[in-house]
Amino acid sequence: MRKHIIFAFLLLFFSCDSNIEFINYNSVNGSWHKDSIQDFSFELNHLQEEEYKTYINLRINNDYKFSNIFLIVVLSDSLNIITKDTLNFKLADKSGRFLGDKRINLIENSLLHKEKISLENNMKYYVSIEHAMRVINKVGGLEYLNGVVDVGYKVEKIK
Repeated sequence: MRKHIIFAFLLLFFSCDSNIEFINYNSVNGSWHKDSIQDFSFELNHLQEEEYKTYINLRINNDYKFSNIFLIVVLSDSLNIITKDTLNFKLADKSGRFLGDKRINLIENSLLHKEKISLENNMKYYVSIEHAMRVINKVGGLEYLNGVVDVGYKVEKIK
């Protein structure tokens, strides 16, 4: 029994990713309204400016009816908008099978937002994410995007 506890502790210790500076999720409870902007804020506390990768983390279930997702992502500090991107991420292959990590009834995708971005230390940053999904031949955005469970944001230091 003691060997199992030690093994579990070592597994947990070595599986932790020390490069992750920030990760957080907002729940949208299976249906993301078009006006529901997902907001995140984080502060980096380092001695100098560093380079990072940023990700949008998306948890979906089988109610998600699309093979992709369009997102509008704004990254800003307290004074300026740093980037504003309209992104199209592929969530399923050509056969319709969802990509990402499958966990029981959820599929988790970690979608690369910025491959290399310099962020200053001791600065508060803000991220807003909204979906921009549309139905073909219909005016306006899709009111509710069903099948989205959680929306997250992750900042990872580049070694």
